[in-house]
Amino acid sequence: MKTPFSHLRLDSRRLAHGGAAPVFIILLALIISALVFFFYTRPKLEKKDETVSSELIKSPETGSEKTASMTTTPSVTAPMAPPVAAPAPTTPSFGFARPLDLGKEMVRSLAAGDFSRVGSMAAAADPTQAQSAATMFEKLIKTLGAKLGSEDQVELIGMVENKTRLAIPFTLPGKPDILRLQMDLERDERMGWKITRLELPKEATAALPSTPQPAMAAVSTTSEPGAPAMTPKPKSLFAVADGVDALTFGSDFVRALLTHDFATARKMVDEKKVPTERLAGLCIVFEEGQYEFKPSKPLIITVANPEVSWVVAQVQSQVLQQTTEFGLELQRSGVDQPWRVVGMNLSEILSSFAASASKMGVPYTPIVTNPTGGESLALYFEYDQAALHPRAQKQLDIVASLLKSDPNKKLHIAGHTDDKGTDDYNLNLSRARAETVKVQLVALGVPEAQVITTALGKAQPLSPNQKADGTDDPSGRSKNRRAEIFLDF
Repeated sequence: MKTPFSHLRLDSRRLAHGGAAPVFIILLALIISALVFFFYTRPKLEKKDETVSSELIKSPETGSEKTASMTTTPSVTAPMAPPVAAPAPTTPSFGFARPLDLGKEMVRSLAAGDFSRVGSMAAAADPTQAQSAATMFEKLIKTLGAKLGSEDQVELIGMVENKTRLAIPFTLPGKPDILRLQMDLERDERMGWKITRLELPKEATAALPSTPQPAMAAVSTTSEPGAPAMTPKPKSLFAVADGVDALTFGSDFVRALLTHDFATARKMVDEKKVPTERLAGLCIVFEEGQYEFKPSKPLIITVANPEVSWVVAQVQSQVLQQTTEFGLELQRSGVDQPWRVVGMNLSEILSSFAASASKMGVPYTPIVTNPTGGESLALYFEYDQAALHPRAQKQLDIVASLLKSDPNKKLHIAGHTDDKGTDDYNLNLSRARAETVKVQLVALGVPEAQVITTALGKAQPLSPNQKADGTDDPSGRSKNRRAEIFLDF
């Protein structure tokens, strides 16, 4: 009996016996074709590609590429590509995060004799002047024999406008004075801090490059069509110091006070406008608080005019754990005249010192405004005592050095008390306090004839002895137990 699928079984038997041969032949042909492609045709094609690549050549004149002919027929030269302009020199990126990092790296490179690197660092803002900068530094050290300070001696002087000034100290053979190579730096978002100006002192002028430096050319203002416009050229990187500017002068003045060099500081002020007591008092504050320049921004020029400048000096004290400031007003009678300090605003530093001095056991500021007018130095005493406080002895060391520097000057000492006790008792106590100060100054080498004492008892209080409600004010009375020193300079 036949089923619906009987013919399929019949066809498959036929295929099994005689119809399989064509299929086998087809499969065999496909296998042979694949083998021929992979083992013969494909290697030929890859070899041909390598031949084409090896014949790719550069034109020596323009740098454009052309392909050699791959046939025996005459080659057709491809159109020449337009000339490609050489890339402009890139600005070096040294990535100095702080101005002092740049200065210290320059000192290290100079010590190693790597003038090329120093030139690149100095002229990062204008690489065309790198070689001139390298030559200048090489002349300074090899020809002039300059001896540079160490990297720890690189000074951050301060800020004026948007520039930060660094100085590298150095000396020249046979010249004991310390000179400065000064650098003005600007912040560049792409490359960190960069130098925009190098200033040499006049003593080292010979180190400047002998070849003319780029100067700022005038820009053509002609409106004629086709007239070539002049392109501004970069300013020269180098300059010679033309006297001392306000920022450097202010730095030297404050540095003299910080190192207790009163004689130098005194020469830098207009004594008709700045009382000597203010200088002495600031020296005392610096000594007791162990102040130093604030590393990041020691000085800031707030007003910079040719003949008047205002400077803010920022200092810090590790002992008092504080940062404070004071102001200086600088003035000169002409651009060719020296600067002088004509004003000192000490309110901020004195109030900060007074507020923090209790950490050292020091009750009050050494500079006070006298009830009769003017300023004086104040030494404080314990209740009913005429013995000097240890702090007062440090102050008198400074005062004694001032007097010894000028033996023709006089010093007046006035003793004071609070209002406890009788008038006669307080008068005698105030006399004893003034005499104690005099004895200490004489012991420090001050001639006795230079010191004049006065006893004032309770007559001139600095602060009220009673509160507003009439009760006792111990804090106010403690400020009145003092001896005031007037420098008749």
